[in-house]
Amino acid sequence: MSPTNWRYGHRHLGEAPLPDGQPIRRPVVTIEVAGHPQVLLVVVDSGSPISVADATLFARLGVNLATDEPAFTVPLGLGASFGRIPVYDVELLLAPPPGSLGPPIAWRLLLGARDRWTLPFTVPFGQRGWFDQFSTTIDAATTTVFIKS
Repeated sequence: MSPTNWRYGHRHLGEAPLPDGQPIRRPVVTIEVAGHPQVLLVVVDSGSPISVADATLFARLGVNLATDEPAFTVPLGLGASFGRIPVYDVELLLAPPPGSLGPPIAWRLLLGARDRWTLPFTVPFGQRGWFDQFSTTIDAATTTVFIKS
């Protein structure tokens, strides 16, 4: 499970620009869900203690947030909301960046579920679930994500 020096560029996710007019650039990687052909952009967020996702991604994973039992719950503040969230053990596929060779890389992670979502992206990958799995460097000047094997 190791990409060979994959490099992902930043993306603008439709957020309002900063007060000085500069766009907000987010460091992103691409993921897939087995059985779903659509590639999803995911923000890499070193400030997030765990990785979390909205209900749409959990539905694609076949997780019913109303009836499926989580592995555990954790307190988490996100998007101006704070509370306990359920955490599920799931499998995702890291898709290679555009122009890179290689198959998607499957990995298991504990992923928190947010039912009240106010962010302009589906998933922020955090310290647990991303940084504990992949050797990652983010170039702050270009908001580029580098994953090394």
